[in-house]
Amino acid sequence: MIRAIQEPCRRLAIVLFGCWTCASPLAGEQPQTHRYRQAGSGGPVVVFEYGVGDSLDTWKQVQGEVSRFTETFSYNRAGHEGSPPALGVRDAVSVVQELRVLLSERELSPPYVLVGHSLGGLYMQYYARNYPDEVAGLVLVDSTHWEHYDRIRRAAPSLVTEASPDQARRMPEMVRREMQGVELSGNEVKDSAPLRPMPLIVLSAGTPSETSLPPQLGSQVRRRRGLRPEFWLGLQRELAAQAPDSRHVIVRGSGHFIQIDKPQVVTEAVREVELALRGK
Repeated sequence: MIRAIQEPCRRLAIVLFGCWTCASPLAGEQPQTHRYRQAGSGGPVVVFEYGVGDSLDTWKQVQGEVSRFTETFSYNRAGHEGSPPALGVRDAVSVVQELRVLLSERELSPPYVLVGHSLGGLYMQYYARNYPDEVAGLVLVDSTHWEHYDRIRRAAPSLVTEASPDQARRMPEMVRREMQGVELSGNEVKDSAPLRPMPLIVLSAGTPSETSLPPQLGSQVRRRRGLRPEFWLGLQRELAAQAPDSRHVIVRGSGHFIQIDKPQVVTEAVREVELALRGK
């Protein structure tokens, strides 16, 4: 389920850990092209992608821990704070192409371990399916399924409604634009080649919650509650079925933002993939 955080406490995290507008940015977070955070050493490099309406700060704790055992990279997509304006449709094709250019500019060599939350997980699935030589492993954190809205329409058509013009106007621009591209991104993933065999761990929320949602997105959770939990877990199981020997973990006590509620679970999933790739 796609959710977003726009809370003052999340913005405070930017100030505490390094702010794009500060006169002296912290090491590893440079005021050039996109806002990004690069830390650690070793490989494969772990690349983090956040969900709609969020920022690289959602990965602050997890990235800090993962950077203890390998090099890491997180960034703000085009159109988000500290990054260039977003041009054109915000779909998986555009986002992944921009990310590949940015990784090349930072001289970060593939193959990567990709970690994607929510909509970011959908983008990372597109990356892994279309550029298999550049991806060594994948961790999906309560990721969006490629047929997310289509499945809801088929299961419970009355639960899917379009945002009213007033609701759309109140949404932050990039939330609106990225949400408008969700179905296109899903189709791009669906129409891609199957995921090649690689280490894959799917982490799924065990406790759906709407406490971290802004008002304009809260109705999505209320609609979600109109379907049984088995429906959502079924989608998550399909994500895990993309690769043989994958692992699907239901994270008890965590809502959609597993990287915030249970950061150690995400860190250990990344570590497990890294160790598998190193043959340990």
